[in-house]
Amino acid sequence: MSSKKQSVAFFVSYARENKQLADKFLNLFDEQIGASKRYDYKKWQDYLILPGENWHEEIQKAIRKCDFGLLLISPSFLGSAYIKEHELPHFTGKNAKPVFPVMLRRISFERQDLLGLEEKQIFRLQSNRFKEPRAFSEISAARREDFAYEFFLQVEERLDKLF
Repeated sequence: MSSKKQSVAFFVSYARENKQLADKFLNLFDEQIGASKRYDYKKWQDYLILPGENWHEEIQKAIRKCDFGLLLISPSFLGSAYIKEHELPHFTGKNAKPVFPVMLRRISFERQDLLGLEEKQIFRLQSNRFKEPRAFSEISAARREDFAYEFFLQVEERLDKLF
């Protein structure tokens, strides 16, 4: 029997406009992390906010408690005032928490404001079948499992360095 798993809490940030696509990615990623040998992942998403709770306070509390942020990047994410003002500052700049950015929808590194994320490696699926790496939305349904699997492997490798 293996030793006890390291518990890691993560905060999921995405634009509301991308909820369906984010859910597709997260369902595939959840399947991968659920079978992790080394880590016991604790995911926090906004659906955990109960009716009547102050949603801003709950989001800020979850960010304070998390070990890392999973940022699902898209043009809508980069354009969200709430994400810019209340979420990203915890994951960029001095004393930032570790961050795992995923390109959910295609963005332009040259033409869009990456809000401090330009210094971070943003995960995209690489393959010799593509001319350049692709965002989750650009991957066929058949290849989306590969996207989640490759991301999972890289998350685990980075967590091994952090813990």
